[in-house]
Amino acid sequence: MVSGVLVALGAVLVGLFYFVFLSKPRWKNAPPGPSGIPFLGNLLQMDKFQHITFNKWAKEYGPLYKVKLASLNMLVVSDYKMVKEIFSESAFSGRMDFTDFDFIMDGKLHGIINTESEHWEELGRFTLRQLRDFGFGKNSMEDSIMLEVNDLIKGLKAANGKPVSNVKERLLLAVVNALWAICTGIRHKHNDRELIGMTEKANKAFEGILEGGGIMLFMPWVAKMFPKWSGYGLVKQELLNFTNFLRKPVTDHKKTRQEDFDRDFTDVFLKEIQKTTDPSSAFHGQLGEDNLAATLGDLYLAGTDTTSTTLSWMMIYLSKFPDVQKKFQAEIESITGNSRPTTVSDRPKMPYTEALIAETLRFSTITPQGVQHRAIKDQEYKGYLIPKDTVITANVFHIHFDPKVWGDPETFRPSRFLSPDGKTFKKHEALIPFSTGRRQCLGESLARDNLFLFATNIAQRFEILFDKNGPDNGFESKLSFILTPKPFNVIFKDRLA
Repeated sequence: MVSGVLVALGAVLVGLFYFVFLSKPRWKNAPPGPSGIPFLGNLLQMDKFQHITFNKWAKEYGPLYKVKLASLNMLVVSDYKMVKEIFSESAFSGRMDFTDFDFIMDGKLHGIINTESEHWEELGRFTLRQLRDFGFGKNSMEDSIMLEVNDLIKGLKAANGKPVSNVKERLLLAVVNALWAICTGIRHKHNDRELIGMTEKANKAFEGILEGGGIMLFMPWVAKMFPKWSGYGLVKQELLNFTNFLRKPVTDHKKTRQEDFDRDFTDVFLKEIQKTTDPSSAFHGQLGEDNLAATLGDLYLAGTDTTSTTLSWMMIYLSKFPDVQKKFQAEIESITGNSRPTTVSDRPKMPYTEALIAETLRFSTITPQGVQHRAIKDQEYKGYLIPKDTVITANVFHIHFDPKVWGDPETFRPSRFLSPDGKTFKKHEALIPFSTGRRQCLGESLARDNLFLFATNIAQRFEILFDKNGPDNGFESKLSFILTPKPFNVIFKDRLA
């Protein structure tokens, strides 16, 4: 009798042969790139931090190179001008297939980040328009952010100069509240364990995808065939738990919504669902409700975890580079006299602050490959034919640390974004932390407001000191979809008491 192990092994081999050699056409007229091995391609050559490998290969193969990850063709773009050209092309505006990691887990794609074509355009336009109506770029949004800034400062003052170890957690809760209030009308307490727990579980799910060594992303059918071994079963459960958390405000709003009064984004989304009769629309029926939950998840993770992570890195940089901190605080005092909080209207008069934020975004590069695009049809670029379904990765880390662009990229130096006299902030087109082109981050303006208001008001109130008795991991990151600092402690010493 043939054992079950042999049967399973045979099925895997047959599946591999089909998936790698028969399911997709071979890439002809391809750019240069590393040679791989049958079945797996370059999968075993990847560092656990993929951007390290992509950075190394950019130096070897140039600004445009191909990678083969099991059956997946990938084009890695390591020149910022090329990234802007490619990401502006509608032919390259698709998304990598994340069906197996979609919040709803029903075999479809939902929300803004993962969808493409008509549904993506429909959801994106609606979301941006409604969030603007509810406060994006308005004084009401600034008031919401400042409410959270003030509560955060109170909490940091209560530490009485003792080391604070949960900086990222505190920042996350504050940033979440500012956005969540206009999305769902909910404002959490800054020590809300449920919210903290759900965020941690969601992050662990995404960390689990990477810890699987690429099996889940590039050989998903193997991961699903052996869910326990691959870790897919645990990832799926954590994502479903997070989705249940997202569905709660949707369920509550359905019960309490009033036809003549829209309280928040969830209310207007539900109203759009109610009036939609076109079955092909992203707002139709149950699909509409699923898209609402997924869109809330996109806004939650992309709009808050990224901002709080960037602020966490800034706290480390300010504590590690005291001269930078002093210049930052001096500019804040020159504008406010330290007699009032900073406001968004102060920003044009604060070039060093703008430069510090820009350098923080560059030096931390928390999304080192951005969010991948996909070719939705065969398309030629720079003399190469890019086949349909090729995944396109912007090598953001390489671009942000390219000596040819920055001169001394390993040095944390905000002045690189200033005019020679230091009086004017100078944008640099190679800085692309929010991506570029057709799918540029729709929450960029809110993120920049958050970074400015939290950073300036914290630095105005406190001297930020690195705790030498706590963990010191330098600038090392944890393995995740975004580069998050390893544990660290800082001391917030009240300057204005």
